[in-house]
Amino acid sequence: MRFEPDLLRMNDGTAVKTAAQMEQRRQELLALLEEHAYGAFPAAVPVRGTIVNESARACSGDARLCDIEIACDFGKESFVFPVKLFLPNTNGKKPLLVLINFSKDPYCEYVPVEEIVDNGFALAYLYYGDITVDDGDFSKGAARFFPRTGSGRDPGKIGIWAWGVSRAVDYLETLEWVDEKRLALIGHSRLGKTALWCAANDMRFQYVCSNDSGCMGAAYRGTWHAGGETVSSIARVFPYWFCENFQKYKEAPGTAPFDQHLLLACIAPRKLLVNSAALDAWADPVSEQYACVGASPAWEAYGKRGYLGSEKPYGTDEGCLQGDIAYYKRRGVHFLGRRDWLNFMAFIG
Repeated sequence: MRFEPDLLRMNDGTAVKTAAQMEQRRQELLALLEEHAYGAFPAAVPVRGTIVNESARACSGDARLCDIEIACDFGKESFVFPVKLFLPNTNGKKPLLVLINFSKDPYCEYVPVEEIVDNGFALAYLYYGDITVDDGDFSKGAARFFPRTGSGRDPGKIGIWAWGVSRAVDYLETLEWVDEKRLALIGHSRLGKTALWCAANDMRFQYVCSNDSGCMGAAYRGTWHAGGETVSSIARVFPYWFCENFQKYKEAPGTAPFDQHLLLACIAPRKLLVNSAALDAWADPVSEQYACVGASPAWEAYGKRGYLGSEKPYGTDEGCLQGDIAYYKRRGVHFLGRRDWLNFMAFIG
C-alpha cells in the first residue's frame, strides 16, 4: 500500500535514509501539522508543584494518594490546576502512567486504579476540564493565556490540553521515584488525539498509548471506511479543537497536505501503541491499523523495529504488541476499559 504524503521524502525532495535525516523530517512534519491542523504548540512557562493533601490509604492501603496543585506562571498571573497521583507503597522507581481523562473522579468506570497500582505502576490523573473547557470559549482556564491572534495557527483545545499535560510533567519528572525510562502518556477518544499531539511535541514520554482516537488521531484518512468520522464532520462540529487553518479542509478534505501516519511518525523512535475497538466504526479501527503500517518507516529510519504486525485487517481481539509501534483491536465498543489497560501495561512492561 502506498501512503500519502510520503513520510520519507523531505520538503526539498531529499529521500530520508538516516536517523539524522529522519529527525530533520520530524521537525518538518511537526511544522506541517501545526500549520494545518493543531496550531502552534504553546510554549513552556515556569511551573511549581505543591502537594496539598496526602493519604496512605488509597487502593486498600496499597498506594499513597497525593493531591497536587500545578501552578503555571505567566508573569504576574498564575494558572493553577490539580493532578491526582497514585503511588504504590513499594520501594524503588516506578513507571508512571499519565492519563488525561473526562471525569474529575479518578475512580470512574474508565480507570481500574487498584489494578494499575497492583501491577506496580504509578498513575498521574488529570481532568481535561481543569485545563480548559471543551467548547469554543477561549476565555476560560489555560486558554485565556493564549489569546487569538488571527494567524490561523493559534492552538485549538487539543493543543491547550496537551500543553497542560506537559506542564504537569514538568513537576512530576522531578520526583525521585519516577522511572524516566518508563514515562507513559494515555488518552481515549478526543483525548487520544490529545495524547498523540502532546507526545509528538514532548520527547519525555517514552511510551504513548492512544485508545479509539479515530479521525485526526490515529486513523489514516486515505483508507476511510463507511461509518467513520470525517474531516468535514469533525471540522464542522468541533472546530475549536483545531487551529483556524484546519477549517480550509471542511469543504475540501482531500486537499489537506497531511494524514495521520505523519502524526504517528512524530513519536518515533519512542514506543507507540494504537488501541482500537472492533465495534467502534466512528473511530475507523481498520484505518487506525493502516496508519501504524504507514508510520512504521519512521521507526525503521531510526534503526528501530517499527510495526511487526499484519498488514491485513485484524479480527476481534487480535493484534501485535511487539515492535516499537504496535496495534491491537479488542472486542466491544468505544470505551476505555480494563482490557485496554492490560494491553497498555503489557506493552510498557
